[in-house]
Amino acid sequence: MVPTAGSGKSTLVAALGLFELMLGGEGATVVVVAVDERQAGIVFGAAVRMVELHPDLASRVVVYKDKLVVPSRGASFQCLPASPAGLEGLDYTLALADEIGRINRESWEVLALAQGKRERSTLIGIGTPGPTEDTVLASLRAHWIASPDDLSQVYVEHSAAGFEDHPPDCEHCWTLANPALDDFLHRDAMRALLPPKMTEAMFRRARLCQHVTGNADPFVDPEVWDAIGTGFGIPDRSEVVIALDGSFGGSHADTTALLVGTVDGAPHFDTLAVWESDGRPDWRVDVLAVEDEIRAACERWNVRELVCDPFRWTRTMQVLAGEGITVAEFPHSPSRLTAATTDLYNAIVNARMSHSGDKTLTRHVMAATVVESDNGLKLSKVSRERSAAKIDLAACLVMAHSRCTWLAMNRKTKRYASFAA
Repeated sequence: MVPTAGSGKSTLVAALGLFELMLGGEGATVVVVAVDERQAGIVFGAAVRMVELHPDLASRVVVYKDKLVVPSRGASFQCLPASPAGLEGLDYTLALADEIGRINRESWEVLALAQGKRERSTLIGIGTPGPTEDTVLASLRAHWIASPDDLSQVYVEHSAAGFEDHPPDCEHCWTLANPALDDFLHRDAMRALLPPKMTEAMFRRARLCQHVTGNADPFVDPEVWDAIGTGFGIPDRSEVVIALDGSFGGSHADTTALLVGTVDGAPHFDTLAVWESDGRPDWRVDVLAVEDEIRAACERWNVRELVCDPFRWTRTMQVLAGEGITVAEFPHSPSRLTAATTDLYNAIVNARMSHSGDKTLTRHVMAATVVESDNGLKLSKVSRERSAAKIDLAACLVMAHSRCTWLAMNRKTKRYASFAA
């Protein structure tokens, strides 16, 4: 079930859970799971309040901190932690999964696999579209579109899907996507959140229930990136660094990308070459062509250094180093990536670098987002789907900017001898 945010879906499934608790089979078991235990507590809290406000329910249901129990029937309604390990071994008659546009896929799969132990067990998922293409909700929706006659899954969506070309303030779309509109969801609240107060992608997902697959949180804003584009390449014989981000092959393989940047405190960057999969499972990167492209670049420019991640490309690095090209490894360790990514971001927003405006480079940078963890931050795709937009030139940009600026600041001092009397 896919209504928009604020449509009362949590309250509705809480009522369904209470119905199962009171009128389901002997020993009915209802469980609630969400992104985390606090989120699951929203549905559970609504159910508790319904019990407290109804004298008949209050006299028959025992309320605990995270559990409702009907002792006379051996029935329970429980709020569970979201960890997959904590969900193993369940035997429910009704499971309620909240926010399936965000929930951990493994948690959902463990819940689904618990079905079949009883003659009747039902799994209900509710939510709004998530920020990426690899969510549980997106997968269920894709199956519904591909197999509408599959009776094992019932999918209900209140959305403005098909009207993505309408502006966010289209009230026709508001009505389609919000069954609670003008009841307990107010139009002035909708207007108050229109872009630019929030991103258009977020508004469309939360208020129009549209599956927007673009990058809602890009590494840099498009306007900032476009502002440092010059439309010019790099002159021949310039002192440069070449960055290589390599791949292997396959139908959805990452690209193999070469980027060139000038050795300068405010470097200029341009795409050298990109090898993209043609969609065949047996497609492979032409490694020899990549090496030849690097050799040709060394003839054209004064290449100070070739920098690359050594994974799967150690042979190429050794061959080119053997030919006299200076090769530097750029291992993707958390500390190094955090520093390099932060430096690149600061250079972009403060216009301390520029780029040629190459469309492929722009596409890769706009497809990148920043992922933070306990170890630091790094650039990442917006989705783990194999078909997600590629960011390999953006990865090259991180490496190249780091090396271009470092080499510019650490030039060897020329020594002169004087023979003056």
